[in-house]
Amino acid sequence: MSAPLKRNEYLKDFQSLHQSKIKFQAPLIFRMYGALNKVNMRRKNRSILCNFLEQNSDFLEIEGISYKDNEVSLDQLLLFTLNKAKRYNLICSLYDEYLSSISAINNKLTISF
Repeated sequence: MSAPLKRNEYLKDFQSLHQSKIKFQAPLIFRMYGALNKVNMRRKNRSILCNFLEQNSDFLEIEGISYKDNEVSLDQLLLFTLNKAKRYNLICSLYDEYLSSISAINNKLTISF
């Protein structure tokens, strides 16, 4: 399958995530994380996770997270972030962070086609 066709396939997957009234959001966070990795947006994944941690650092009782900081793997960062979000009932906030980022990516991809 050619790259533009694959890109359209991923774009459709990203757009299907914007559903309201979703009961379990953690599996969808994993799905969005995996989809971004598939389209080689690992740096964007890291920045989304670190952004969430920095925005909620006071509440989550953490400090010193930077997306340029590659001391931990991306998978470890995801699990750490999900664990903290679950512990402090912020899964919805993390889900919204991913949705807004993917929405921005969709707008950028739609404009570039």
